[in-house]
Amino acid sequence: MNSTAIRSATIRRLADLRMADVAEVGGKAANLGELLAAGVRVPDGVVLTAGADRVTADERRSLLLDAARDLGSGPFAVRSSGIAEDGSEHSFAGMFESVLNVPLDELPSGIDRTLASAQTSRAAEYQPGAHGQMAVIIQRMVAPAAAGVVLTADPINGDRQACVITAVRGLADRLVAGAAVGDEWAVRGDVAAPRRQPEHAIDRRQAVQIATEARRIAAARGTPQDIEWAIDAEGALWVVQARPMTALPPDVSWASPAPGAYTRMLRFGEWIGEPVTPLFESWLLTAMEDRMHAFFREQIGQIAPRPYHVVVNGWYFYSINFISGGALLRSAPSMLVKAVRHPRHIAGIIPPTVRHSFPVFERKWREDFQPRYRASVADAEGRVETLPVADLPALIDELAKLAGEYFGGIAALSGAAYKMEMNLARFYQRHLAPSLGGSHLPLLAGFEQPVDLKRQGIVSLDWLFAPMPAEATATTPARNHGRVVAARQAAEAAAFETLASSPRRLRAFRRMLADAQHLVPIREEQTEELTIAWPVMRRAVLR
Repeated sequence: MNSTAIRSATIRRLADLRMADVAEVGGKAANLGELLAAGVRVPDGVVLTAGADRVTADERRSLLLDAARDLGSGPFAVRSSGIAEDGSEHSFAGMFESVLNVPLDELPSGIDRTLASAQTSRAAEYQPGAHGQMAVIIQRMVAPAAAGVVLTADPINGDRQACVITAVRGLADRLVAGAAVGDEWAVRGDVAAPRRQPEHAIDRRQAVQIATEARRIAAARGTPQDIEWAIDAEGALWVVQARPMTALPPDVSWASPAPGAYTRMLRFGEWIGEPVTPLFESWLLTAMEDRMHAFFREQIGQIAPRPYHVVVNGWYFYSINFISGGALLRSAPSMLVKAVRHPRHIAGIIPPTVRHSFPVFERKWREDFQPRYRASVADAEGRVETLPVADLPALIDELAKLAGEYFGGIAALSGAAYKMEMNLARFYQRHLAPSLGGSHLPLLAGFEQPVDLKRQGIVSLDWLFAPMPAEATATTPARNHGRVVAARQAAEAAAFETLASSPRRLRAFRRMLADAQHLVPIREEQTEELTIAWPVMRRAVLR
């Protein structure tokens, strides 16, 4: 066999390779050849093809040294390129040994180590029937200032709009081996946000640069990519290898499963800060919503269309379709009846008339909702451990309905507090801010909470999360509270003095301030008390 024939059969330049050569040079090498052809900056190199085992060791050594000299004096990186490696179904990442910083005269032993890794039991199990089917890549070694991996889709949720970058200083072998966690960045468009930075290996500009190049490669290939990269001391970005991402979740879609408008920033959405569990969403949350909307029908005649919420990718979104034109028309007759029979109920819908409404709902809450809710929770606490298991769902159903009714009271009364604060803020900005500056907020701070307020340590409405110990809940130290009270009193005095020259305006301000301040501690009390049923409901669920 002459040397020319041997060379053509066993050594190929990376720049000459295409995907049609996979059977001879393996998936990784063919991928690198395609990248070079597309203009991607890839370290130059050659490939010892999968048929090299037919060449003697001396002939292989001669071929390697001759080919590598064309690449320079080294050092080199020696990597596997299995025939089934880096495909769309299997990546074989980490299965075979890579040898880095190999001097020219040690290339044969470096290649022997990489070839030997194909014979390990772990690799053989992963690639059955592929004995000996490995090519070896020899590339110029990049001396990186930083290196890592970029994924052009989020591997956790499948989001194709996000690039996830991990980075370490120097070589990426620590990262690939699991010896280093590395920095992590999420990049959307041209916006890069660090998730963690133990090494500060790259900056924001470099993260965007890496993501941009990765997206270009993924777009050309038509599928999300797992790309190893390196940035050298001069700031040049190199791509070391690229493979399709495997086992990727389906593409994320945030489309609503039902028509209409939904939000996370209203009513129960403001209380749920994490994806919902199925049991909580289908049982407790649904029962509370049903009773809350029944409360709205009873009090103001509002008829909200179903569904009251949707769940998208595990996240809760509350329906605001009750403000659509069609829903308002359907509610109009019953709301008109309520306006005639109970005008003060309807007055709470808009800020200008809310002060005529909240005393009615406050009385209902104090005289009915609150004592009835407290009594039912106390009764459940006394029975939950002795009731037959078959009776526990009924206990939970009753508490869930009461919690929904109580939440309706929060929407009415704490909602009135919010609307009164809107009125106060508008007045302050118009009549006081030009002279005093600042905002209305100090006027609504520093009020005492009820002495019998029972802290629950509830961190989420979802049953999944256990209550915190009561002593772990945050409280305001007395000295801090005193400073807040003094600040409020000073703000009140300054406002009264500023308005003294306009008795009519001062009277309006005093009335508005008294209403808003009256509602502040009520809002705190209501929101704290809503969850008194959660510990006993959770105990019932866990039984």
